[in-house]
Amino acid sequence: MLRERSLFLQRLLFGADLALIALAWVLAWVLRFEVLTPPEWVPLTPYLGFLPFVLAVWGGVLLVSGLYRTRRAQRLTLVVYAVARAVALGLVVSLGALFFYREFSFSRLHVILFALLASGLLVGLRLAIYTVLRRGRESGRNVRRVLIVGAGKAGQRLARAFRHYPWMGFEVVGFLDDREGDVEAEPPDPLYPQPVRRPHVLGPVDAIGDVLDRHADGGGGVDLVYAALPLAAVDKIQAVAEACARHTAHLCLVPDLFGLDLLVNSRISDVDGLPVIHLLDEAPFDFRQVVKRAADVVFSLTALVALSPLLALIAVAVKRSSPGPVLYRQERMSLNGQTFDILKFRSMPVDAEAGTGAVWSRKGEARATRVGSFLRRTSLDELPQFWNVLMGDMSVVGPRPERPTLIEGFRHQIPGYMLRHKTKAGITGWAQVHGWRGDTSLTKRIEYDLYYIQNWSLWLDLKIVAMTVFKGFVHENAH
Repeated sequence: MLRERSLFLQRLLFGADLALIALAWVLAWVLRFEVLTPPEWVPLTPYLGFLPFVLAVWGGVLLVSGLYRTRRAQRLTLVVYAVARAVALGLVVSLGALFFYREFSFSRLHVILFALLASGLLVGLRLAIYTVLRRGRESGRNVRRVLIVGAGKAGQRLARAFRHYPWMGFEVVGFLDDREGDVEAEPPDPLYPQPVRRPHVLGPVDAIGDVLDRHADGGGGVDLVYAALPLAAVDKIQAVAEACARHTAHLCLVPDLFGLDLLVNSRISDVDGLPVIHLLDEAPFDFRQVVKRAADVVFSLTALVALSPLLALIAVAVKRSSPGPVLYRQERMSLNGQTFDILKFRSMPVDAEAGTGAVWSRKGEARATRVGSFLRRTSLDELPQFWNVLMGDMSVVGPRPERPTLIEGFRHQIPGYMLRHKTKAGITGWAQVHGWRGDTSLTKRIEYDLYYIQNWSLWLDLKIVAMTVFKGFVHENAH
């Protein structure tokens, strides 16, 4: 019954979305030809004739975007992001179709207005739905009662998320944990700034049957049981599953992985229906990755063009400073251990490492030429790496790449060192803008690199770029 009702609501929302898209298409025509530029009036008939194709395209895009999956516990911000992503994809497909449609020339302003109106209407509908749901659930209607098995970090974080988003309609009736009275409240979590509460433990894990019976007899049965237990607690998870099988409560597994020190891009996928937990992985390819790559291309191309006079002056200075090529190529390691030749303005004589081999640059060393020393202190020797970014070897923002010969030693000395290769290397990064560069602590550098990978977002990239502009070029550790 619940599944049929969910499917009905999903189909109802899909139909409402299509109606709003049709409305946005017509309203865009009204704004374009009746309000903004009436003298350039164009009949509505061609636009209405193209509307069925628009609805077919956008309907397909909305269906594959995942907007209609049942996600009671999804944040509203993620829903808005999913709508924006679907609108962007639908707009790209529509523009591609309009390019090949030669029977009529559609107004580009109309298409832009349509995209803005469609975004506003789709998001507005979901805001209205969430407002109604939130008010209803905050007043006690349509609330799901939750029992959390495991009062560790994962279980307490789950409870805090339910309290932080009351519109989701989850009420935690309590915890089950074998520690009972020894359970302490976890430290405050930056994601959920509510006051810390000590978990209300109802009993040990093996008391789940009695707890479910007691709540059922009281008229307020438990709807959902979340097993937030370590993966090693297989026997306890099996016992919880057997208890839930004797009741009507649904069971969800939330593996407590916080005991693992190293987690990078952890997520869940499936292989032919078999759930797979990714603990150490590169960031999954999604819309944000496309935006990041597009921004890298635009930024690096703009930088190379805008800085071309400066690049030419530096090239002349390097050439006159000592015999040899202007650019220096050096093998470095990036995403998933792939190597590439990084480009830098040559700052040392050609034979500077003939006797020492690959070594780290250190403050006060005399290997650099006079011009090269200046380029290093100001980080101007790194400017040719925008070409590496343009070619796809690097990103503008990411952990700084290192030489494979040095990595062989670092990987055994520094725990988690190789995890920095779970994302593409960058010209600047979170560690660099905080001064961890040159001959400084590798441990701190890896700590900052892993923070960047685990908390990556487009906004964080923009912040790092801004910090680089103001304090990232010249630094006492740049040499």
